[in-house]
Amino acid sequence: MNDSKKAVIYILISVITFSILNYLIKILSSNVNSYQILLFRSFPMLIICVFFIFKRKINVFKRKKSILVFRSIIGVLSLLFFYESIKYLDIGVAVSIRYISPVFAIFMAVLILKNNLNSLNIFTSITSIVAIVIISSFSANINLLGIFLALFSALLLSLSWVLISKIGSSVTPIVVVFYLSFFCTLIGMIFSFYYWETIEYNLVPKLMSLGILGYIAQLYLTKSFQIGNPKKIAPFRYFEILMTMILGVIFINESYSFVTIFGTFILIIS
Repeated sequence: MNDSKKAVIYILISVITFSILNYLIKILSSNVNSYQILLFRSFPMLIICVFFIFKRKINVFKRKKSILVFRSIIGVLSLLFFYESIKYLDIGVAVSIRYISPVFAIFMAVLILKNNLNSLNIFTSITSIVAIVIISSFSANINLLGIFLALFSALLLSLSWVLISKIGSSVTPIVVVFYLSFFCTLIGMIFSFYYWETIEYNLVPKLMSLGILGYIAQLYLTKSFQIGNPKKIAPFRYFEILMTMILGVIFINESYSFVTIFGTFILIIS
């Protein structure tokens, strides 16, 4: 199997896992703050990374430390803005807006990686933007602050993807995930200390599962962008929107208008 096919399989695994993760975060967001979610999502992921790093005797400080740190900080900020947007928007809408990031990624890849931009990229980008406007405008729960937070999260996420590609395959995916989980844990721990909210016992299993799901999703996302072309891989993440909407409708009684669903399919097709 060539690298292109492997990258598609990896991104689909990541999409499925991220969809489940989004659903759990939506449930938790009404009971715990974003810093606590960040901490519980990242700490188990950090433990898993440390275990494999020691087991395989990997030197995490060997290559591209500066760009790994920068990419991790960008990733932390993107996650925090996304978690906050979920409090104001339906989960499917928040995910839809955030995943205009492949459009940003295409243009950032042109600027940073010097990839070529063709007419199809421009057409699909315009179509995606129109779809996002449709989804946001006809949502049953419109909130401008939530939309702004999701858009800014998308911009930072696209930069994170391009930076992964710039890091390349010379750095093992576990090291990339380790850096992200370390900074997520550090920032989540510091701010959770100052803004701690009491956690109900029945929420603890959900909180702990965030770390495992986060590790799987981030690992395969990293693998896909390391060996695949960002312009070809990034659009597959749109399927996360559809899966997250389905989970929201089935399990937390969210509803979406026909126009919103239509906008979602335009986004996926584009």
